[in-house]
Amino acid sequence: MGIVSEQLGDDGTAQNAGGRAEQYSTLGARRYAPAVIGWALTLGALVLYVLTLAPSVMPGDYAEFQFSAAILGVPHPTGYSLYILLGKLFTLLPFGDVAYRVNLSSAVYMAAAVGVGYAVALKLLRLAGWGRVWWMAGAGVALFAISPTPWSMALVARSYALNSLLVASVLYALITWRTTRRPRWFYLAAFLIGLSLVHHATTYLLLPAYGLYLLLAEREVWREGKVGNARPPRTVRRLLLGGLCLLAGLSPLLFLVYRFVWGSPYYWGSPTTWKDFFDLLSGGPFHNQVFGFGTDLATQWDRVLFGVGQLSDQYTLVGIAVGLVGVVALLRYRRAEAGLLLLMLAGNFLFSMNYSLVGYLYFIPTYLIWALFTSVGAGWMAVSMARLLRADDRRQTTDDRRSYPIAVGLVGMAFVVALVYAATLRYPNIDMAGQTGKRDEALQLLNTAPQGATLYLDWEDLSVVRFYRFVYGMRLDLTLHSGDPVDWPEGVYCDLSAGLAVYVAPFAGAEPPLVARDFTLEEAPMGWRVTGVLNPDLYSVPLCGTCATCR
Repeated sequence: MGIVSEQLGDDGTAQNAGGRAEQYSTLGARRYAPAVIGWALTLGALVLYVLTLAPSVMPGDYAEFQFSAAILGVPHPTGYSLYILLGKLFTLLPFGDVAYRVNLSSAVYMAAAVGVGYAVALKLLRLAGWGRVWWMAGAGVALFAISPTPWSMALVARSYALNSLLVASVLYALITWRTTRRPRWFYLAAFLIGLSLVHHATTYLLLPAYGLYLLLAEREVWREGKVGNARPPRTVRRLLLGGLCLLAGLSPLLFLVYRFVWGSPYYWGSPTTWKDFFDLLSGGPFHNQVFGFGTDLATQWDRVLFGVGQLSDQYTLVGIAVGLVGVVALLRYRRAEAGLLLLMLAGNFLFSMNYSLVGYLYFIPTYLIWALFTSVGAGWMAVSMARLLRADDRRQTTDDRRSYPIAVGLVGMAFVVALVYAATLRYPNIDMAGQTGKRDEALQLLNTAPQGATLYLDWEDLSVVRFYRFVYGMRLDLTLHSGDPVDWPEGVYCDLSAGLAVYVAPFAGAEPPLVARDFTLEEAPMGWRVTGVLNPDLYSVPLCGTCATCR
């Protein structure tokens, strides 16, 4: 039976849909009620994220994304061209400083991911024949919205919120294509997959799931085209157009090429050859982080437990249990969609648990997929309860028939109360609205440092200072140094000998820094100012202060 003509009832059996796709019952609910709930979830998440949004520049990668968006620069691998191009549009907003505007883009992306995730969950419930409990589609997605890691990444300039939106959008387009056979959804899916590949390299791990699901859909299209007098599908034409849509989705890569060939005010790693360029594009400098914990069985088991622990931190053990119910229910009633989600989850989970550099952040697509399973599980549980309370026996009284909506209403109210309670508990720990310390320190240093001073900074602080130089043109007279702190003392000695003011910042949390061994320091914004030399006999290099030997 073709998927278009298949509709599952509440008991999971196939029913004739009269040739029309996705006809569902909502127990007399208003036609637009599901859309209202979806928009309410999206806007509610956006309000929550804006209230807790980081107000200005943040250290490290956050600042790098902020100033790269403003100046159309190229941040660390893999370049994140789509994020930078979209972020540039947010920098044109007429309120807040530039850093705040780029932070706001993450809040918008994650809130949109919540909305699209709700649409995917709603579609899964309906396809499984549980359209009458459509409101349960918001259960898992609402939990995703207030999960600690997705919530925190909605507040700062990072790539994870946009990645969540793209993953959810691809899912919606793929499932809609298979269930409606409307080519525009096939083209949209191809375009979105291209954008995903450009934006985040972890999307490559999702391609096997996407590919198998598309092959299944193609097989069904082919079979339907051979039945009766059905019009033969224009498969070749559609695949060619889909390929063009995929290429269109990859087009933001041209921005990286343009900046490489014609120059950029900031290009991470300063690539000079095409080998350097492709190394950045493929994330080459971070390849050694993959399976960075080891591949032996004991290590892998520990990493699995780590991943499960991360999932539990987002959803609690109850959420994991409801999600498992959703996995089983979806495998029974919608195996193709269950397979798609499980393969996506496996690809993302296995990579994230083995990535040794902030790997916990890469689990966010796993959390999104688990939200869908949780919504399905909640829907199945609601349908099961409805069967117990269904008023289909004439011997039941009117009061009996009223028990179903009352019970469902009580369950809904209990869920909302639990959701608000969880958000209230997490709010103080996640709220970044008051985090202005790094901004204030940087501005104080930039406003007080003498002309021509030199600053020795780690990556975290260096990015903040670069933000104010690139975006606002502040203190271009200052000389910035980073790199290995082991090399700092000799440079500091040369600069002091040349009569320059010298500032050093902590490196990777070191306090006091390595230079404290040989120099006297006094506290200053972002670290210390070097005021004198303790051991001048340690340095035998010429003290011209400018030549390569001194530095």
